[in-house]
Amino acid sequence: MELFFIIYIINLYIRINQMKILITGSSGFIGNLFLKSALKNGYHITDILRDKNTKKKELIQLRKIYSKSYKSIFYKKFEDINKKLKNKKFDYFINFATHYRNSHSNNEIPSFIESNIIFPSIILDTILVKIKKIINFGTMMQHIDGRNYIPQNFYASTKSAFEMILGYFVQRNRNTKFYNLKFYESYSEIDRRKKLIPTLYKNFKKNKTTKIITKNLELNIIHTNDLIKSIYLILNKNIKSGDYCLKNQKNIKIKRLIRSINDKSPRPIKVKFLSNKPIKPQKSFLKSLPKWKADI
Repeated sequence: MELFFIIYIINLYIRINQMKILITGSSGFIGNLFLKSALKNGYHITDILRDKNTKKKELIQLRKIYSKSYKSIFYKKFEDINKKLKNKKFDYFINFATHYRNSHSNNEIPSFIESNIIFPSIILDTILVKIKKIINFGTMMQHIDGRNYIPQNFYASTKSAFEMILGYFVQRNRNTKFYNLKFYESYSEIDRRKKLIPTLYKNFKKNKTTKIITKNLELNIIHTNDLIKSIYLILNKNIKSGDYCLKNQKNIKIKRLIRSINDKSPRPIKVKFLSNKPIKPQKSFLKSLPKWKADI
């Protein structure tokens, strides 16, 4: 039994070491967390970034620590991407790149289209024939009825547009498996995004009041560790291509969460609820990712 386990670990290490993964969005929140986790676990990662990220200290430090397993490709114009990628081989492509706003102004439309559609499309057009699996992250905001492609905002509509383009690329190479992973909300202990959970935490530290749209707000939130676990599952298991929803089994009722914390805290979280309107995520009719569940 011990010998079998040792052989399994050796084979797993060899397989991981042979994996060549290209990722986008490593300067963003979730992409950056995956980058650090994957490098720590022995994966070989190349990220592709705009020139403005060449002096990003955190990424420079990671390239020094993981000099044999972490490389970066920088581009100034979209025309540079094909030149810098066409002679390189990758086994997997993970698209974390996203330009997100819950609403938009007219002059922001090019940014949404460039980040969420043009950038990953150019990459796939260049590297597709060599890729075994594509993992693309979307959002449940693409499905405000839980099922159909009815977008909640312009951001979600660009994510759906890229999925249609991804479908075209998949038809071009039937040997490539693809996965569109969608979730409602994510969180982490080091989260600094302008979302409800980190905002509550930030305002608590400053003893400020947080305004919340309604006292009957429910959210479906998954921890970023569980999200990253879904990626490893796809990389290492034979899972059928398709669209999947990553969700917690239960929604979090914000009022109840705050009350349970305040019952145990020497100082309360200060909140002001603006209405009694019930708001909760639409039920998802997308399949759950096989062999995955939210543990945290």
